[in-house]
Amino acid sequence: MSEFKYACPVCGQHIKCDSSQSGTVMECPTCFQKITAPQAPATDAPKFIITGTKVGERPIPTAPVASGTAIPPEKDFPATTFVLIVLLCAVIGAAFLFRGKIFKTFPTKKIAVAHVSSTPSNPAPGSLTATVSDGNIASGRASFASSQQDQNPAQNGNDGNIETRWCAANGSAQQWWEVDLGGATAITNTQVLWEFGSVYQYAIEVSSNHTNWTTVVDKTANFTPVKNSSDNFSATGRYVRIVVTGLQPRSWASFYEFQVFGSVVGSGAGGSIVNGNSTNQQ
Repeated sequence: MSEFKYACPVCGQHIKCDSSQSGTVMECPTCFQKITAPQAPATDAPKFIITGTKVGERPIPTAPVASGTAIPPEKDFPATTFVLIVLLCAVIGAAFLFRGKIFKTFPTKKIAVAHVSSTPSNPAPGSLTATVSDGNIASGRASFASSQQDQNPAQNGNDGNIETRWCAANGSAQQWWEVDLGGATAITNTQVLWEFGSVYQYAIEVSSNHTNWTTVVDKTANFTPVKNSSDNFSATGRYVRIVVTGLQPRSWASFYEFQVFGSVVGSGAGGSIVNGNSTNQQ
């Protein structure tokens, strides 16, 4: 048996072989291609290199090297290519290893989004221009109405919750809603958050004894659709009443919140109101 070398036809790697392995299928140790080992050369020249063939290809016939022919140097796997592969693997591994620290270096800012819940019967209407903390002196006070729905009573009209509302028992006009502020009050402004952004015609009245009423706001001829009505005036009284005098088709007297702004300057002697009639009032 004689040893010889042949070159891989794919990557050029030199493979050592002996004559007993000629014609057998071998695997290139570099590119792992299946190669048919060529026939041993007819010469024993130590640098005679034969090119092998991939499995299934016609083998290349061997022939002695003519005298004086330059023998190409053996090809080895380039060291630079191996170094580049190692460096690339190291970079990829480092990227995966430190990806969490990189992202934490540039944190994203979370934006809080307010969520307003609502019920099918009373959808969230939006926000008032003023809240209880801004000086709404009608919040939680005793309130009464000419009529009301069971699910939308008078006290919903000033409970500080813009998801509940007062609604009259029917769609007719001349419905009223009122609040007892508990004592003589210097009133400067009222706000109404209606159920719809529709045309509401109304008047606002103030009374000190629940008998004599003074009209402080007259919008009985209003034709401007609004969702939030704000009326400025100057009056003193204990009771504030809104009277709905006109409505659009399919609209009822109904609002989410009635707010009163001002300052209490005195207190009454107590008593109660039933359907607009005072008892034990002074």
